[in-house]
Amino acid sequence: RGDFLQIDTSNILFICGGAFAGLEKIINKRMDNASIGFGAQMKKDTDDHKVQGKYFDSAIPKDLVHYGMIPEFVGRFPVIVSTQGLDENDLIDILTEPKNSLLKQYKYLFAMNDVDFHISDCGLLEIAKTAFGRGTGARGLRAITENTLMETMFVVPSIPDVHTVYLDAAAVRGDRKPILLKDPNMTIEKFEELLKETGGRPEDVDGADFVQIDEEIPSEEIGEAA
Repeated sequence: RGDFLQIDTSNILFICGGAFAGLEKIINKRMDNASIGFGAQMKKDTDDHKVQGKYFDSAIPKDLVHYGMIPEFVGRFPVIVSTQGLDENDLIDILTEPKNSLLKQYKYLFAMNDVDFHISDCGLLEIAKTAFGRGTGARGLRAITENTLMETMFVVPSIPDVHTVYLDAAAVRGDRKPILLKDPNMTIEKFEELLKETGGRPEDVDGADFVQIDEEIPSEEIGEAA
């Protein structure tokens, strides 16, 4: 056992934060006891983010003690404040707005090979929906985007005539691969117009190909890699 140090905590502000997963169920049990009759409380879905936020707003020190914290620790916090969960619009802002946002990072990575990177509005919304549905919040955005673009980042440096990588909702869902624009005269605006004319079928647009990794690797390349 180490030596104990006595500290005057009169002028020390204790701040504690966390996800506190499961705390909403403790608050729900305290506030909405099971009952029957006209004044009975209806059962609420504690997995819903909005419902969780309302319960967290009603947290009291007693709930934290039931959660597992010792009363001496909880007593150090005179104020309990909750924050609301992120919705899909918030996740899209996190993807695009910060100075070092995830979208800008991928733009920089592709720019190292003189390739532009564009993600459509529906692609951004699909990434946000996926992260929101998984309940991973902002932390899950990178994993979703990385999984979607992994093959693309591997293939693009070996194709010299690619000038733009186009990512939309179908690619994010995994229905097909991201799109590579090779025609030097093909702009994003022109490609999206042609995409509408073909009924959303990129394979019918000249100068646009899907990301594809050759399954057969030449033996000489294997020898060089070894």
